[in-house]
This record gives sequence, structure tokens and C-alpha cells, in this order.
Amino acid sequence: MPGPFSFLSRKKPTSLPFKDYYENWFNTLKNTLLPLLHQSLSSPSPSLLPFRRDLLLQHFLFYYDSLDQAAAVDVSQILFPSWRNSLETPFLFLGDLHPYLFTNLLRSFIDAANNNKTQNPESLDKPYQVLTAWINPPEKLILRIEQIECGLRLMVPPLISRVRKVQAAFIRKVAEKWDSNEGFKKKGTREAVKAEMEEMLDVLMGANRLRRSVIIEIVNAANVYQGALFLEGLAQFLVGFKDTALVGEFRRCKMMMMMDINGGGTHWGF
Repeated sequence: MPGPFSFLSRKKPTSLPFKDYYENWFNTLKNTLLPLLHQSLSSPSPSLLPFRRDLLLQHFLFYYDSLDQAAAVDVSQILFPSWRNSLETPFLFLGDLHPYLFTNLLRSFIDAANNNKTQNPESLDKPYQVLTAWINPPEKLILRIEQIECGLRLMVPPLISRVRKVQAAFIRKVAEKWDSNEGFKKKGTREAVKAEMEEMLDVLMGANRLRRSVIIEIVNAANVYQGALFLEGLAQFLVGFKDTALVGEFRRCKMMMMMDINGGGTHWGF
């Protein structure tokens, strides 16, 4: 189904819809690359681990390249992704995962490992280097994470500000033309939508550059085991969104909340 502003596409709509591309990309991630990396992380021989880590890294980077290309054809299909379910939506920022998620995920691995040091690494069926990858991480890694987080705090707010300005300009332009005759109204609306979509394309590509940069910087700052575990965790996070039981439970909880609100069962303490 074409996006709501597909008439502004810069190319003919003959390419594979991004929804179909994402499904193929996701299946490769889940069924091929993730099992290969997991196999290497479970093997006592790490010879293939750097190669398989890099395969998964390139898979993520190629995805963001493809996201940019699809947005250049029809940015609306990326801004309003129909292939995302209700469980994924809270984690999205300008069409894809919020860049804060990457550093938060990394922090969670470090915190979990250092809050659970009582396990005996030798008794578990994983290489010692994997089990201890996040325990007492070097100060250099912690400093680099803090630098990445500082960069995000500086770069994300301007993107949000640009989106607000684009939306405000769009509303103003449409409102100015609304009292015109039908022909001028349609022309004015079309021109306003076109200007908004062009600006939103630039903002979205900026967000994608930021996402790519954060992933690359984390992997480069980590050792081979840490980098592989981070990418494995990110991939498992995405796979978890497609868990039908989890999505079903989320929808049931959402429906129960709505029924409770509509039925007057919720009382806000204001």
C-alpha cells in the first residue's frame, strides 16, 4: 500500500516496498547471522568470531543505508512504518530505534554482569572470555561510553527541535491557504507537504547517521567478545519484538487498560 504522501516520490514505485525488504533483512538476521554469531560465542575456539561479528555489524549498517534509500523514494513510509508492531512503537525515533537504546542496552549488560558475580564461570557451558566480558570493564571503555552518551545528549535535541519547526511551518502554510479557493488550497497544501517531506528526509537521514555512528563507536571501543555480545544482544532485542506471545500479552494489557479507563475504573490523583 503506498504511503500517504507517495505522490511526492522521487522515483517510480517499482522498487521492493521497504516492508518486504525489512522482512527479508529480519529473517536473515534471525535465521542466519544471529545463530552463526551465537555458535562462535559458544565455541572454545574464537577463530571465526571476529568475522561473524563483522558480518552482523555490516548487516546493521547496510540496513540503515537501505533505510536512507527507501526514505529518498518515499520518506512517509519510513516515518510511519507499517511493519512495526505495537510493542516496537515506544522505542522508535524518526522511523527506527532511538539511538539512546544502544548505549542503554550496553549499560544493561555491564550492570547485569557486575551485579551477578557469584556464578562460577568454569561451571557454565560458555568460554570464560564470554562469561567475563562485561565484568569490571576497563576504564577506557567506560570513558568511551560516557563520551558517546554525551554526544547523544548534544545531538538528539536539535533533531527533535527541527521536527517541531518543520511541523509548525507545515501547519502555518496550510492554514494560510485554507481560505483560498479549492484550486489554490490544493496547490498550497501540496507545496507545504512537499517542503515538509524534503525537510523531514534530511532530519531522518541525520538520525540514521547518528544510529550508525553509535553502533560503530560501541563496537570499535569494545574488544572482540564485548562487540560480539553487544551485537548479539541488539539482534536478540529486535527478534524479541516479534515474539507472538509477548505481542499478544502486550495487546491484552493495552485493551484491559482502555476498558478500565472507559469504564471509569481508573481514578487519577489530581
